Amino acid sequence: MARIVTLKDIANELGTSIVTVSNALSGKKGVSEAVRTQVIEKARELGYDNAKQNKIPQGKVTIGVIVSEQYIGIGTSFYWTMYQQAVWAASTHKALTTLEIISTDQEKKLEPPRLAADEAIDGLIVIGKLEKIYLDCILKVLKVPVVLLDFRCEESGCSSVMSNNYIGMYKMTRYLLKKGHRSIGYVGEVETNENLCDRYFGYRKVMEEWGVPVNQEWVIADPQVVSQKAAISLPKTLPTAFVCCNDYVAGFLYDRLSQLGYRVPEDISLVGYDNYLYGHSLAKKLTTYNVDMKEMAAVAVKMLLKKANGKSDYYKIVYLDSQIVERDSVKSITV
Repeated sequence: MARIVTLKDIANELGTSIVTVSNALSGKKGVSEAVRTQVIEKARELGYDNAKQNKIPQGKVTIGVIVSEQYIGIGTSFYWTMYQQAVWAASTHKALTTLEIISTDQEKKLEPPRLAADEAIDGLIVIGKLEKIYLDCILKVLKVPVVLLDFRCEESGCSSVMSNNYIGMYKMTRYLLKKGHRSIGYVGEVETNENLCDRYFGYRKVMEEWGVPVNQEWVIADPQVVSQKAAISLPKTLPTAFVCCNDYVAGFLYDRLSQLGYRVPEDISLVGYDNYLYGHSLAKKLTTYNVDMKEMAAVAVKMLLKKANGKSDYYKIVYLDSQIVERDSVKSITV
């Protein structure tokens, strides 16, 4: 499927501005006849006229969606739910969706998605982080717009739609501070996962603003803990509250605390992030930050359709804020 030619493509070819190209093609004043002729000829050469006059008809758009198998499996999951929201959002624009799950082996061998080889899609949404080297592999063979959902990769030039992880975790930590907590720990990745790193720095920022020191013994940053492949090793002296990088980690910590005889929130308060904890006894009790998957998917689909129809070709990252979901996992402390 041929890539849609944009004003920016023509401008880059001629070494001029998008405004000049637009004015030349629309017949506006301020452009010499020589430049206008040059722009029109280059537009025809690149196939711009066809791209403008033969946009993808509404109702005939097919959006490809890919997600790594590490994020999705049999049954429900956070990204499976996000995919369902993308399907719903696409349907409101009378667009179809098709899903491909990328295997770990496929990603390691740099084998492009079959969706790219079949040339049967008009745009692609990537849900969840892929390694940059594999994303580059996809972009080399794919000739349609790509939007990243719930992660970013500035070097790729792909637009992204994300939860505002920094602000969200800032709010969750501030919530605990307002409840009187001054000894607050953190459980979550702090180095390799951009989303979780942003959440960690949101926690650090508000602690600094409130003049509350961070005890490094209470920062549990083991990636094996986040993926629940290793048990949580807790210090002898515990804080009054923990901020968890996501709800599943909160559930994992809750189980460990219960094993040691601690009660939530009577002994230790917990907050999470995502508002997604399926099949755990803590789910209806956990105070957390809601990730608005419905809005994220809607924005991603709308952004992709604009790009597919040649109405937008610029790069941007959209961060979506949301709200705290207050339940019963936090105890107020009198300062």
